[in-house]
Amino acid sequence: MAVLLLALLPIPPKLSKSSKADQHQRQINADILRDVFELIFAPLQDPAHDGVPIDCADGKVRRCFPILAAWIADHMENVALHGIKSNVCPRCEVPAVELGTNMKVYPVRDYAIYHHYDYENWIGETDHADITPESLGIRLGQNVFYGLNRVSPSDLHKPDMLHTVYLGLFKHMMDWIQGFLKKHGRLEAFDEVWKALPPYPGFLVPKKAYREVTQWQGKEMRNLGRCVLGVLAVALRQPGSAQLIPFKRALGCVRALVDFNMMAQYRSHTAETITYMEDYLDTFHKMKDIFLEFRVTKRIRAKIDEQRRELRHDRPKTRERIAPSKRRRMRDAEREEETERRMDLIFCESHFNFIKMHLLSHFCDHIRQFGNIAMYSTEFGELAHKTQIKAGWRQSNKNDTSRQIVQSYSGQHGIRMRLLNLQSLRCCGADLSPDVVLQLYTTSTTTAPDIRRRMLKGRWDNVCNMANFRPVLGISIQIICRGLIRYSRHNLPPERRLPEDPEILESLPVELLKQLEIPVLVFQETEIYDIHRARCMGAQL
Repeated sequence: MAVLLLALLPIPPKLSKSSKADQHQRQINADILRDVFELIFAPLQDPAHDGVPIDCADGKVRRCFPILAAWIADHMENVALHGIKSNVCPRCEVPAVELGTNMKVYPVRDYAIYHHYDYENWIGETDHADITPESLGIRLGQNVFYGLNRVSPSDLHKPDMLHTVYLGLFKHMMDWIQGFLKKHGRLEAFDEVWKALPPYPGFLVPKKAYREVTQWQGKEMRNLGRCVLGVLAVALRQPGSAQLIPFKRALGCVRALVDFNMMAQYRSHTAETITYMEDYLDTFHKMKDIFLEFRVTKRIRAKIDEQRRELRHDRPKTRERIAPSKRRRMRDAEREEETERRMDLIFCESHFNFIKMHLLSHFCDHIRQFGNIAMYSTEFGELAHKTQIKAGWRQSNKNDTSRQIVQSYSGQHGIRMRLLNLQSLRCCGADLSPDVVLQLYTTSTTTAPDIRRRMLKGRWDNVCNMANFRPVLGISIQIICRGLIRYSRHNLPPERRLPEDPEILESLPVELLKQLEIPVLVFQETEIYDIHRARCMGAQL
């Protein structure tokens, strides 16, 4: 995906401690953000309204209407751009109390109707007095996309795998699993299996238990989705009679969410795969109640503490002497009463009505309209941020950095576009000067890769060829030669195969054994391979 840097948005100042001043500052921030986006979108308004002639691939010129088709951002960025509350969906009118359900389809947001209703309420001539911006969870006038020609702001929202699934649902799910395992005494078994996972190409082996890591990145949570179901299944093996049904429901809930995530990563879909996704999502919502008691928020914890204080305050205080055995029975009864009251309060107050739970319901509709989800993830923007923002900041003199970052990237992008145009002209047979041709051969249009690498420790001295490497492994040179020949025949193309003469193999440099290139088919591809590099760390070649 091509990502171009257009502008850097201003950073709003920090809010003060006064609620009235905070409200005034928030309004100023929203107005400035809307003015900046009006300046950015201004070149799109006239072409979207009147159209412009564009050269098409078949050589004809057609009148086209270029419009803004999508906006890739996480949910909190959409909250600021659409002018909505944090627990409101930017696409549909789902009530806040139904975010955790998957029951029905809600109407799409239409800001033109909202402005019309607001005007009718203002003049007092309306039949929709109950429909107000506050009831809808929006702030009229703060949507930066409202007013764009031929654009509906609700259609710009796109599913985000990174923040919705990896850093959202997976993180919540792991918190629920940790509480579930602790309740049933299986947390230690889960940690042991988690740390004992074997290596595999493309899989990052965890070195610590999940609860020992304080912060998880997106790629680590994506890696977690590949193994969490198997680890949980091993940790919950051999259940007791009372644990059989809870363990089965917990595994079914986790399996449904993992399967939904795997299907959402497909680059192409059919009606059958979309049906699979809908079934997995329905199964997840049906079985998620097994984790309801572990969905305890700060507000619920505060109510639990208040309830405990009230119970202890209302208990009669006896001054008569009580036998120790009776005192223990009374304390056990009081403890059971507190636990029962606490569980009743948790089941009464806990819910799954948070926004990332609801955003999963839009994945299938998005696939039907746009084909897939993977190319709309914010991961592409995060990667572009490193090369387009951080690299320019490092090269600046730290004075007026925003202008220097934009100018630096614009210059690099312009040079690359010119080189691509010159290469296209040369391929078409254009007569270019020798200096230009030489420049094309010596200049690359792609960014040079980062050459920094982690230095490995524990290297062996005085090991330069295969003969010196044999004592390190502790095996005979004949076994090494047979392994190399077998690997060369089965995995390397004819032009890169190793010689099969043992004397020549003994004199080969030892660097050949430091890293083996293993071709692995790319997901949903038949002829494209990813090269995974595996280091030789033991006696097996």
